[in-house]
Amino acid sequence: MGLVWGVCCMLPPLKKSAFFPVFQVDMSGVGKQSVSNRYTENPTTKTMKHTTIATMAALLLGSAGLYAQGTGTTVAYTKPSGFVTHTLKAGKFNLIGLTLHEPIAISGSLDTVSGTTLTDNSVDFTSVLTAGKTYILEIIENPADPSMVGTIQEITSWTATTLTTPQDLGADGLAGETASGANDGAKYQLREVRSLHDIFGADNSAGLKASTNISGADVIWLVNGSNGFDKYYYSPGGGLGGGTPGWKNVSGDDAGNPPIVYSDAIFVQSRSAEDINLVITGAVKVSGTALALTTGFNFVSTTFPVGATLENSGLEVDLKKATNIASADVVWIPNGSGGYTKYFYSPGGGLGGGMPGWKDASGSDVTNVSLTSGIIIQRRGNPVNVKITPPADYNNL
Repeated sequence: MGLVWGVCCMLPPLKKSAFFPVFQVDMSGVGKQSVSNRYTENPTTKTMKHTTIATMAALLLGSAGLYAQGTGTTVAYTKPSGFVTHTLKAGKFNLIGLTLHEPIAISGSLDTVSGTTLTDNSVDFTSVLTAGKTYILEIIENPADPSMVGTIQEITSWTATTLTTPQDLGADGLAGETASGANDGAKYQLREVRSLHDIFGADNSAGLKASTNISGADVIWLVNGSNGFDKYYYSPGGGLGGGTPGWKNVSGDDAGNPPIVYSDAIFVQSRSAEDINLVITGAVKVSGTALALTTGFNFVSTTFPVGATLENSGLEVDLKKATNIASADVVWIPNGSGGYTKYFYSPGGGLGGGMPGWKDASGSDVTNVSLTSGIIIQRRGNPVNVKITPPADYNNL
């Protein structure tokens, strides 16, 4: 069992100061049983995923940073930040999601959108972004098509004034200025993507069970976008094969430092004899995100550290609804005992009658169902973007 605490938060200079109330929420620590289904992900749009663990967070003072350069300089303010503790249950598969994030590195407004090239002439990306890093682009406004708000993309390539996206966002409805100087193009923000080392420590400071082979170690499973997972473990070095200490892949080779997008849930397969507390620090994300769901099982992070429920998530807007669980999209939430509780959204009516709303597997009404940081969404329809929205209290942060 964990507690999430919020402390008074104040926005930095250049905006009117505002203070927010203290809040406290119980969140159950949960583990996860092994899932046999393989996760398929759209390689051009990432899926949002969330965490399943005991959580303790302290929201701290936000801070401001001036990141953009040039005439249209944009001040990027960090949101309230803190820490979250995920309890990795011994001997279980633990599904966790990143609910605290890197601060916003840069934000601005697009001048033009052409295919996979986005241009903002008011910035110098090369002076702000770090070569070799991966960043997440998030669309926060798009007057031409508001449905694109919350869309995220991985960014690995840029010039001084342009970003290259893996997907043609222009074809999807993203737009720049209607006329030069109108300043009415889509607004965006960029965050650096965290890596294996950021979360678990380059030297395994998280304290996962180490071994000279993958069969004896705790294993981190990262979705790879190719119908499966990439697996990593920490080796202390030595052993029959020799080798240096460090993170290894399934073949025992040095793993490098793979990025972990905040929309992707992480499985931690524990072979430890005792629970491990994994502490993650970062900034609170206060805006909704579009999750790209493919047909089948999607392992997603719910993004927000506290207060997220089925009822306030907004997931029902885009998920497939039905009067029975066999035909609907299903949300699987870890139950704290190594299994999952399943829920679906019914439009009401049907042979059994009933009111619209979230139901459990038996079709009974449910209320106040908390979302763990990591959940599974079983999509029974075609691939779709599904928005997950923050609790209403986040509007004041």
